[in-house]
Amino acid sequence: MIVLLIVVGLLIALFWACWSSARSYYQHGRIRGMDEAVRQIVRGIGRHYEIAARASPEGVSKAIAEIKAMFNRRPHLKPKDVERYHLQLSILADAIGEACCSKGQAEGVEMMAPAEGHVRVDLSVIELLQLSRLAHLGFLHMMPNYRGLEIQRFSDELDAQEGTRSIYKLESAIPPKERPFVDLATHYRGREQLISDWWQPVPADRAGYVRGLGPSMAMASTPVSP
Repeated sequence: MIVLLIVVGLLIALFWACWSSARSYYQHGRIRGMDEAVRQIVRGIGRHYEIAARASPEGVSKAIAEIKAMFNRRPHLKPKDVERYHLQLSILADAIGEACCSKGQAEGVEMMAPAEGHVRVDLSVIELLQLSRLAHLGFLHMMPNYRGLEIQRFSDELDAQEGTRSIYKLESAIPPKERPFVDLATHYRGREQLISDWWQPVPADRAGYVRGLGPSMAMASTPVSP
């Protein structure tokens, strides 16, 4: 009976030794794999910045130095040690991602920036339509030989509001030193005043004039037959 217990104890000890050895070998293999992966990443990062003739970002360099120091220590491995390596690898990945994002954003801003001496304005389709219509009408009325009889007006208050907002957006993009007017708000308020004066409730003394204006405009816009 005693011999059987001894044999069972030896078998258990042998099994435990084999299991511990296999586990340690597995953990060492994981660490060696991560070490090799980090070396390849560091080699690629170094080559990239060497070709670009620039120094690697501070966050990336710091994360690489910390993970190299951790790999060089190589203490007796425990499960929490492997988790610490994983955490340090995630810090390195975050640093690389942040550096890539910063570089891409800087290049994007540089690419989207207007050329020197030019101004870039973001306009919607409605604003472009309003400005193109107003610019065309303004050009026609600025020409001395224009004799057009066609009358074009804003269809309603909303149409006029969109027009004045489009003009304001274009005016606000002009550098202050280059503006042909002193106060930008004065121009905007003047247009707003015209809109509010026209589309307010029609008083009784003006109702007849407004009703009679429609036929007059229709006659003016009707082409005269030869």
